[in-house]
Amino acid sequence: MNKKILGIIGGGQLGMFICIAAKKIGVKTVVYSNEANFSAKNFCDKYFVGNLDNVLQINQFINSADFFTVETENIPKQFLRAIQKQKKLFPSNEIIEIAQNRLREKQFLNNIKGIKTAPYFSINNFKELRDCTKEFQYNCILKTQEFGYDGKGQYFIKDANLTKFKSLNLNNFILEKKIDFQLEISVIIVSNLKKTIYYPPVENLHRESILRQTIYPARINNEVSNMAVKMALTISKRLKLEGVLAVEMFVTKNQEILINEIAPRPHNSGHWTMDATNFSQFDNLVNMIMKDKLRMPKVLKNCKMINIIGNEYLKFKEIENKFISYDYFKKDLRPNRKMGHYIDFG
Repeated sequence: MNKKILGIIGGGQLGMFICIAAKKIGVKTVVYSNEANFSAKNFCDKYFVGNLDNVLQINQFINSADFFTVETENIPKQFLRAIQKQKKLFPSNEIIEIAQNRLREKQFLNNIKGIKTAPYFSINNFKELRDCTKEFQYNCILKTQEFGYDGKGQYFIKDANLTKFKSLNLNNFILEKKIDFQLEISVIIVSNLKKTIYYPPVENLHRESILRQTIYPARINNEVSNMAVKMALTISKRLKLEGVLAVEMFVTKNQEILINEIAPRPHNSGHWTMDATNFSQFDNLVNMIMKDKLRMPKVLKNCKMINIIGNEYLKFKEIENKFISYDYFKKDLRPNRKMGHYIDFG
């Protein structure tokens, strides 16, 4: 049994699945959550509940484990840097800090040969917004540079609604040209520098900027599939990745691939790997951190992963009787909140 302890920042469903993967190989886990009721509560061996700037508690958390990982990139830099000064963080705080900021992320990606994102502008005031939306012919999305996920901090801009943003504090925003894409895909990479493995591209269906379904295999040809994997590997290599990385991409109608964003953590679009591969994204992450081992996954069957959102959770028992289902054990039922997911092999 491995006597080293894994610390996880964040106790949501991703943290819960990391705990479950750790338990499989006899690894104990400690979770730091800023919420009292969190998904991983009954799956970890120990936990801390506190603000993400509580220095005393953070130091106790750092002293309680040997290695650390995250289930969200929205963590204060001071917290991440405090860990990395004393222990090993997977991925590194430098990688997480790139992904925390959309502008920094776009600049990083576009500096890699062969990698492109949607066209964008940095926005800090209404004049810049007005001028840049005109440049994009009023077909664009305004986003906060930080702390945006599942559609939070995003605004679709049109000529008709532009004046609504006059009174908004527009400091540290980014304006992205809206891409007329054919479909969205993602590739998940796990690396320890010596070896890198990947999960094949999956197709992602969003509604209201929230992932609803992930489909394996993605409905793309071999050339696009190979290019997507190559791009994800290139990005992970440039980052010197030690950990897990999800790379979300747009496939345009002329079969060009644009990178949408990167997530240096397990990803919702990788949940299918828990039941349709022999070694999930969570298994590979934990084994890489705790045993320095990686296994190229073998896909066992085609499937769809469907998220259970908001009030859909009221039918969880009904879903559970038909499909392999996962409850995230969240106390508050809110619109657009991910409450669980299930796998459809049909």
